[in-house]
Amino acid sequence: MVNYVEGETRLAGKPVKLDGAIFPDVKVGQTFTTGIGHAEILLTPGVFLRLDNNTSFRMVSSKLTDTQVEILRGSALVEADEILRDNRITVKMGKSETSLLKTGLYHFNADAGQVRTFTGKAQVSDASNSTELKGGRTLLVGSSLNADKFDRKKSKGELYTWSQWRHQGLALANISAARTVNTRGLSNSLWAWNPWFGGYTFLPRRGYGYSPYGDAWYSPNSVWILSQPTYVSQGGGNAASNSSFQGIAPSAVSTSSMPVSNASTGDVSRSSSSAAATSSAGAGGTRSR
Repeated sequence: MVNYVEGETRLAGKPVKLDGAIFPDVKVGQTFTTGIGHAEILLTPGVFLRLDNNTSFRMVSSKLTDTQVEILRGSALVEADEILRDNRITVKMGKSETSLLKTGLYHFNADAGQVRTFTGKAQVSDASNSTELKGGRTLLVGSSLNADKFDRKKSKGELYTWSQWRHQGLALANISAARTVNTRGLSNSLWAWNPWFGGYTFLPRRGYGYSPYGDAWYSPNSVWILSQPTYVSQGGGNAASNSSFQGIAPSAVSTSSMPVSNASTGDVSRSSSSAAATSSAGAGGTRSR
């Protein structure tokens, strides 16, 4: 799902404009392209694909258990904050494919044929070779897939900075959504609608954890109240005491029948479209993919 765009962006050759009510899906086989602009695409809950200027990707598979995108040109970052046992996230580029094995931050440069892992762990493969790529390692696809170290501080660049800016807003929206969304009847990690943020943020069903940027994601049952000098849980404790999600399991819900939770009533209902889900005044909508 396209969650945010700025500048020149196209989906299947047509300009993309988000009006606060409709968030288009990139369907299998379609290509999404940026000109002078950026875009944020939501993959499985907790996995963000962010595109730099003059970048395009094709959606190969949109299944929860087998999500595949192909970077055709330009530069893209994948922020993976949750990868479940049954999720397979694969990024294709040229004749190679990269499977994300752990949560982390991954950079793909199709023009240079380069894969970099800021944090996390991935498996990069081509027709004849395969290698494991850990945090702080980079390689060129189409070669022998030999991994080298790179300077993470000096290699961040403009896309990294833009992605971090987007994440910080999403982290704040998560706190608001976790405090207002009633997930009664839902047992999945979600993309949660935040009307004040004007988009979707990540909402784990239970527990909490940390992103590659160091910010926390909170569920409704573990949302934190800011106090000095630390974050304090509604149930007591310190944020540093637990850094992993527990018992979160998504299920496939089609975009034509997605769950919506009204924050004012706590009712969970089904909407007929993304527009219906996001047009409820003052409501906090939830979406699982």
